[in-house]
Order: sequence, then C-alpha cells, then structure tokens
Amino acid sequence: MRHVFRWLVVCTTLIALGACAPFHKPLAPEARARITEVDLRVVVAQETFMFTAQGSNVSAALGGGLIGALIDSSVQRSRQKDMASQIQATVGPLLDVDYRIEATAAVDALQRTSAFPVKLSSAQVLAGMPGKREHEARIAVAGKSPAYLLMWVHYELAPDLSVFSTRSTVQLWQDGTSEPTYRAGVVYQTRLKGDTRDALMKRLTDNQGARLRALMRESMQESLRMVAADLAVPHASGAARSGQLRSASVWTQGLWVPIKDMKLVDETPVRQFLRNDEGALLSIGSEIGS
Repeated sequence: MRHVFRWLVVCTTLIALGACAPFHKPLAPEARARITEVDLRVVVAQETFMFTAQGSNVSAALGGGLIGALIDSSVQRSRQKDMASQIQATVGPLLDVDYRIEATAAVDALQRTSAFPVKLSSAQVLAGMPGKREHEARIAVAGKSPAYLLMWVHYELAPDLSVFSTRSTVQLWQDGTSEPTYRAGVVYQTRLKGDTRDALMKRLTDNQGARLRALMRESMQESLRMVAADLAVPHASGAARSGQLRSASVWTQGLWVPIKDMKLVDETPVRQFLRNDEGALLSIGSEIGS
C-alpha cells in the first residue's frame, strides 16, 4: 500500500496540476457487469487533525540546488515551530470529535438506502489497514464472494481553520486478481465561514462540535457519492451529466491552486461535483449564511 500513502501526501497538488492520470484507473464496463455485491472497508488511520505549514519555494526561485533546498528546509521548520502554539490551541478542543464515528454514521446510513450502484454486502470503518495476510486473502477470494472496495481517508483543517478537507484513495478488487480493476482519487473540500480564527474555532466547537461533526459526516457522504457515480457510469464510457466546464480552486499546502476546465457532474446551491479529464473527482463547496 506504499503508493496509496504517497498519493495521500502529494496528490491534491498533482490533481490541481492535472498530473494524477497514472493513479486513476476507470472500471471497464465488462468488469462492472460482473459485480453484483461489494464489501466496503473505509480506513481512517488518523487519531486527530494534521497540519502542514506552507512551503517557501525558495529552491524553485533559485533554480533548484542544495542552497535553495537548505533554505526551504529551514524556513519550513521555522513555520512549523511558529504554528505549534496555534496547533496546540486547536487540537485540544477538537480531541473529542472523532472522524471515525461520523464516517461510520454515514456508511451505516448508506447501507440503509439504495443510493450505491451495487449492493453493499457489508461495510466497516477501520482504524488501520488490515494485516498483509488478511488483505491478500480478502483479495484472493474476491472472485468467489463480493468484490472488495477499499477506501483510505485522510482529513485536515487549514492552520487558520478556514478550510476543511478530506482526500481519499479508492481501490476495488474482483475476480481474485491482485491488481485492482478500479482505482481513483477523491477530494472533498469546504471553505468555512468566519472572519477570524477565534470565530471559526467557536463555530467548530459550539454544541459539542456539532458543526465539525456535520462536516465530517458530509465529507464521507460526498466522497461515497462521488465513488458511486464513478462506478455507476465508468469514466471511460460516460461523460459528465451537464458537460459544462467550470473553474475551481483547491486549497493545498497553504495555497489556493486554480483548476481550469473541470467538467461539472452535479451541483447544489453550496457544492460542485467536478471531474477533470484524468478522472480526478472533487466536491468543492463553501458555507453560506451564518
């Protein structure tokens, strides 16, 4: 699963730059036709939020080289240190909010509906990857029992609390083969309403963190909805519903990265579900009202 972890670390930026094509593998229509049931496993290995300071990009400005890299490293360490007190003040009030609990609620709700394009024979949220033997054994029997759908989720808040994000990798195995027949990257992101960091913290933690819990649950619902749409109409054989082209910005590594020519799949008053030509799936939104 090393490539999965690597994607979680860097792929939000690569999606924005249109460079994640090798990771995406659409489900072929003939493979989709053979699937009647799936076992869904959602892995949430984090215990709490993770924060990353924005890089300085001095190395790039200097054309690369050791000196630029050393300056970048020094600036990054300094910024991480400056963030430490803010992070401590942030994580403490949020420790009682458990992403796994909200993800489990979203998965359980999905099982009670017919919203997923194939029947979920079972679904679980796990605190870590199954052991190597268990994982390989589950893949090996996927030809005789339901297909195996694995979703690995990473979640984060911007250091200034203005953005809540999740990034997920999704893989599906069937027919007992070791190579997944479907692989995708999914990004969920919401800009949070609040004039100051203190105002945002209060909004997130009021009523036992009700707003933050709602965001966590929504992020899982939206991520599963995007996967469902991708499995129902494989990217290789189906276009976005509207075909309209939209531009959006994705928050990553402390920057807003513009993305052009995304295909609109669906939208609500507060969210857009977008797909780029390489198959990356994004649900982008902003809070409205108070």
